[in-house]
Amino acid sequence: MLLALGLLGSTARGAEPARPPDALDLLGNTGCEERTTRPAEALGLLGDPGCEETTRPADAPLKEDAVAKDTPTTRHLWRALAEVTAVNLVVWTYDRVVGKEWARVDVHTWKDNLRTGFVWDGDGFPENQIAHPYHGSFYFTAARDNGFSFVGALPFTLLGSLQWELFAENLPPSFNDLINTTLGGAAMGEALYRLSSLVLDPEATGGRRFVRELGAGVLSPVRGFNRVLRGDVSRREPKPPSWTPGTLASWGTLGYLKLGDGESLAWGEDQFFAEFSLRYGDAFQGEHHRPFDAFEARIQFTTQESNLVSHARLQGLLVAKPLVRTERDELRLGVLQQMSYVDTLAYEMGGQALNVGLLYRHQLTDRSTLKTMLLADGVPLAAISSEHSSGASRRYDYGVGGGFQVQAVYARDTWDVVTLEAGVSHTLVLDGSNGSHQVRTGQLQVDLPVYRRLGLGGEANFYQRHSRFNAFPDVRKDTYQLRVFISVH
Repeated sequence: MLLALGLLGSTARGAEPARPPDALDLLGNTGCEERTTRPAEALGLLGDPGCEETTRPADAPLKEDAVAKDTPTTRHLWRALAEVTAVNLVVWTYDRVVGKEWARVDVHTWKDNLRTGFVWDGDGFPENQIAHPYHGSFYFTAARDNGFSFVGALPFTLLGSLQWELFAENLPPSFNDLINTTLGGAAMGEALYRLSSLVLDPEATGGRRFVRELGAGVLSPVRGFNRVLRGDVSRREPKPPSWTPGTLASWGTLGYLKLGDGESLAWGEDQFFAEFSLRYGDAFQGEHHRPFDAFEARIQFTTQESNLVSHARLQGLLVAKPLVRTERDELRLGVLQQMSYVDTLAYEMGGQALNVGLLYRHQLTDRSTLKTMLLADGVPLAAISSEHSSGASRRYDYGVGGGFQVQAVYARDTWDVVTLEAGVSHTLVLDGSNGSHQVRTGQLQVDLPVYRRLGLGGEANFYQRHSRFNAFPDVRKDTYQLRVFISVH
């Protein structure tokens, strides 16, 4: 994974703005005439397509490349189904060999699972909220890499999860696993699939080709395995332009944080953290034809926590409809998918959500922009800390809910200098403490450019929860965090 992130990390935030639609060769221009270099192309991530006839790579999914509509990839239904099943067989075999008790299944456990039906499980937060979505990404990629679109791959992800829940464990099938694996697997699978496309360079040879194929395989293992089987790892062919976004920005931060759990920050816990962030495409401008043409992802590693990963978020644009477009302003209606994860000693919170709302971008100067989002959230599955959860290994409740979030960003080129975020959500508990939770969050971050790609910044954020329980007194919990960091863009 570090190898793959290193290949992506070379694309700093200094990339040029996205080109207008007519410059993206959407009408089939292969570059034989005068052509403009795209930002990622200039960074060496996209080979020169040259003036030869365009041939799509064997693993290019259906409609992956708008340039090559005349040569669509065939959907391989039975191959996709076989690979989904093979993923489960391989993982189950490993679990069985290493002695996992729940992997001891037979016809009787299958009958029991079918008879019992679905329940809510009591597994830990990282397993339910990170491991299951990652497992689901393998099912999603099995379909995506066999010619199916984002939407077309969703049923395969659901099928893979059903297979696992009903036949790969001797425990009752789980509602929360089914939802997290399907929805989170689609989001994570699509993001990793696109990043693997970005890393791949089917025109490269020798050591450079090997390193890029290896990096892409680490990001998307099912795709990497298929490329070996098909012989794509050694086949030279042009790289589809849509494998590279119009804009790409990545940056990392390293610093110190003070976490105050219901007490003054002066008495809070001292920790160190490292965070990696990535912006693929631009949700605020440009053409968007397919889900996740634009997405943002971040992951944070923190010391002194029970798990290495303390924060993660993935948010991808599904569809966008321009409402107003002028020379300096653009307002659009967008639908986004979001997967979030917070796992600290102070609180746990995460889940799967759909966001609907307005995205506005104003060009202040040639290099500076103001971007704002106002979103309404629908949350089919939320996990949130609770003092009275019923699960043996769970300190959190499961529920459904909704809320609102707002974001305002002042950016210099692709460098987010000032970021302000706030949100409120209400969750009705389905399994756990029998009650409801209202959560308010806020964050102010300043990241000032200091020297070339180096920055210096700070952040203050808060988390407030008001829980109302049917059989217990209400609980109010406030958590504050202060961070200082250096950034590399």
